This record gives sequence, structure tokens and C-alpha cells, in this order.
Amino acid sequence: MPIRSADFPEADFVRRVLIVVAILAGAAALYMLADIVLLGFGAVLLAVVLRAIAEPLQRMTGIGPKLSLLGAGLGVLTLIVAVGVLFGSQISSQLSELIEKLPAATAALSKSEPFQSVSQLLKGSSVGNLLASALSWGSTIVGSLATLFVVLIAGVYIAVDPQTYRNGLLMLFPKGAQEKVAATLNDAGDALRLWLGAQLIAMVLVGVLSGIGLALIGVPSALALGFIAGVLEFVPIVGPVMAAVPAVLLASTQGWELAAWTIVLFIAVQQIESNIIMPLVSGRAVDLPPAVGLFAVIAIGILFGPLGLLFGYPLAIVLDVAVRRLYVRETLGEDVAIAGKEIEDA
Repeated sequence: MPIRSADFPEADFVRRVLIVVAILAGAAALYMLADIVLLGFGAVLLAVVLRAIAEPLQRMTGIGPKLSLLGAGLGVLTLIVAVGVLFGSQISSQLSELIEKLPAATAALSKSEPFQSVSQLLKGSSVGNLLASALSWGSTIVGSLATLFVVLIAGVYIAVDPQTYRNGLLMLFPKGAQEKVAATLNDAGDALRLWLGAQLIAMVLVGVLSGIGLALIGVPSALALGFIAGVLEFVPIVGPVMAAVPAVLLASTQGWELAAWTIVLFIAVQQIESNIIMPLVSGRAVDLPPAVGLFAVIAIGILFGPLGLLFGYPLAIVLDVAVRRLYVRETLGEDVAIAGKEIEDA
């Protein structure tokens, strides 16, 4: 006669307790390894970009998936090298000049204002501490390069064989839920691909507009500041604010009138980005409400530090897709649009 758990209620209770403990231990482990998890997410984003370039190349040429992926990687590398050859020396020299001038600009500002440094001005709240740590983390060149190297290598591995990693993730869920989770992953991938494509275009345009604008109004190291503005555009809402800080500090050394014009310039560029660039390149296929995006970026940044700030918005997109499909659509039965699906269904 088989032994049932109902015959031993204590055993059933112990099993439930062990399940709860295992879930809590797993959540704690994920939190402690948050940097590794976020680097993995960064690698997934890179893989999405490479696959988004490789798949059209494969369709147009008829070559195999690995060769098309190699072509996509070589194309991206060639573009980076070309930009480096054309502008690398100027950007590098201006960045070095900027690094030398910013401490002096901060010191000059502190003589007339009641704070000792930008970090001290920012600290005192959760958001301020996050921005201060992000500025400090961004200035650690060795750490940033090491992080970039890890993301590049892992991203290539994932791009070469994404199905292996996808199937491994699906195996963590019960078989009855795997189909819904797989559909959610597909939708999240589509949403990330759309957002990344739009965001990369916006980064280039914002960097160019900022660099040209800063040069026209006479801010020193305009090319380097435009480069910084373009890179930080990857972090919507928060990134432009962080990009404006060094520009305004440097402009303040030339006079407060120039600093005011610099603030006006950054506001104007962001208005162009929000109302012209992003609607043209992405429509409203991936569009979190601004307040939701802002609080998501800040919340994830406070929880997980500068890496959370960097990947907060794309993480919010993935969470938005998961909530809409798994909870609002599947659980509540509501008919709700999912980011990345409107274009396909139209």
C-alpha cells in the first residue's frame, strides 16, 4: 500500500517549510549576486543587438546563422574602428582634458556655494547617493573596461546559441507553465529589440546634437561632452541629467551665463529626443509611461547600484511585458496591448 503525505501531516508541513526556505535562500542568493545577474542581463542585451543585425543579413544573403552572426559582429567592429579612426584621438584628448578640468571646476564652484563637492551635494537621500555612486563608478576606468569585457564575451556566447540558454531557463518552470513563459520570453525579446534599435539611434543623434550645440555656444571639450551625452542616453530620464552635470560644471568656469545656456541646450535636446526622435524611430511600440520608467530606473538603481541604474529601463520593459501577459492577460483575462506586439498584429 503506497504511503501518502496525508498519512504524515508533519512530513507535509516540513516539505512546505523547506520549499519556503529554498525560495527565500534563492532570492537572497540572487540579491547577493545581483551584479553577476545584471551583467548576464547586459550580455543578453548585446546578444539581442547582434541577432537583430544578423537575422536580416541571413535573409538577404542566404548564408548560415553563424556566418551571419560573424558578419554582424564584424560590421559592428568595423563601424566602431571607423569612428575611432575619425574621431578617437579628438575624443580621447578632450576626455583627458575634461578629467583634468572637472575637479578645478568643482573646486571653483564650491568657493561660492555651501558644499564641498558634487558628491557631497548629491548625498543625503537614496536618489542622491545613487547618482553619487554612479558618478564614482563611471570614473573607475579599469572597472568599467573589465565589466564591458565580460559583457562582450558572454553576449557573443549567448548570441551564437540562444536556444540553449532559453531552454535552460524554461526548464526551471513547471511543464504546465513553460508554454506561457516561452511566449513571454518571445514578447520580451521583441520589445527589447525594438527599444534597443530606437535607443541606439537616439544615442547617436543626441550625442551629435549635444556636441554641435555645445561647440556653437562655446563650451570647452564639446566633442567629449557630446560623446558622454550620447553614451548616457542609454539610461533614459536619468542619463541626460547625469550628462548635463559635467557640461554645466565646465561651462560655469567660463561664466554663469554660459552655464545657463548649457542648461537650456540640454533641455532643448531632450525635448527634440522625446517629441521628435523617439516617436519617429520607435513609434509607441515600446513606451512605458514616463513616471513608471523614472521610478523603475531609480528603484532598480537603489536596489542594485550603478549597474541597476544602467539596466533599469530595459529591465522595466521586461517586467512590463511579463506583468501584461502573465497577469493582466492570462490571469485577469483583460485584453491588453503588449510592447513589441502592436507592430506584428497591425
